[in-house]
Amino acid sequence: MPVFPFQQLAGIFFRVFNAGTIINRVQTSGRLFDAVSSLLRTRDAINYEGQAAIELEQIAAGDCADNYQFDVSEDGSIIRAQKVIRSAVADILNNILPQIISAKFHRGVADLIVTQCRRVRAERKLNRVVLSGGVFQNLFLLRAAGELLRSEGFEVFTHRRVPPNDGGISLGQAAIANARIATRVI
Repeated sequence: MPVFPFQQLAGIFFRVFNAGTIINRVQTSGRLFDAVSSLLRTRDAINYEGQAAIELEQIAAGDCADNYQFDVSEDGSIIRAQKVIRSAVADILNNILPQIISAKFHRGVADLIVTQCRRVRAERKLNRVVLSGGVFQNLFLLRAAGELLRSEGFEVFTHRRVPPNDGGISLGQAAIANARIATRVI
């Protein structure tokens, strides 16, 4: 694979998006973190799941209050990241520091979480939010989302004794299996 200078690579991405090139859709936030990490040349190849996202979190500037904006369909069922990627590429081309771009990305994801939670609250009258899943091992994102949600009046729950990723799922599966065994449902 050829190695491109940083500015040239960013320019290629910008032209691809502006040309309307069809790009695979993703179903998880992890791949989006991987993409931004790759754009910033933080990590192009990974040795373990989550490595690029971890390294992207580590460089995020804590003092940056700006964020990128996701496009969300009217009913909230479709989230498009093109504007985020375009904005990140534009920042790269304008020589914005990777630390700032990482922070703007993380804060954009946190803002998206709040947007979707507001929608659910309006539709279902729910005010409690549980931040769970592997992405919330990212403390920058967890703090940013939690602070924004609390400022909007949400009651926020996070993990304390069990990890938010697959370890928590495994524990839950074991608890269900144990309950079924105890009641002879298995």
